[in-house]
Amino acid sequence: METFRRATPEDLTDIMRVIHEAQAFMRTLDIDQWQDGYPEPETLLGDIEIGQLYVFADGKRVHAVAALSLLPEPVYGDIEGAWITGEGAKYLTVHRMAVDNASRGGGLAGRMLAEARRVAEVNDCASIRVDTHTGNLAMRRFLEKNGFAHCGVVYYYVKKGDPARVAYEKVL
Repeated sequence: METFRRATPEDLTDIMRVIHEAQAFMRTLDIDQWQDGYPEPETLLGDIEIGQLYVFADGKRVHAVAALSLLPEPVYGDIEGAWITGEGAKYLTVHRMAVDNASRGGGLAGRMLAEARRVAEVNDCASIRVDTHTGNLAMRRFLEKNGFAHCGVVYYYVKKGDPARVAYEKVL
């Protein structure tokens, strides 16, 4: 059984394996998200350093990863649309979520969202926000199935590919 915990620097090699599997999976679906080398090890180490990168791991083997950030997401202030809770509300953002090939379809992504909710509630957040590539229909369906509402579109700087991301929010 996998345990939910904060990631450590020792997990980085295995986290990158999970990220590379997710990148390859998105490539098979013709989604250009994460096809420019993002997320880089430096980004993930930064997440680890500030305590916002979490994993589901069985021993040392990582099966799922996500950044659960309590920091304001700058691009969320310029949404084409509107957040349900408004601009001043405290929220948790889910970023860089990936599940390894062996665990895909086994419920770990849903468990990650449940843990994100727990972290958000402990930190008095009004909601959870997340964004995904416009072409990532599987993730969009997953979010909607899990009670997230479509709020609009945000734009990131990306080295290549579509900068638009569909933004979702779930009120707690």
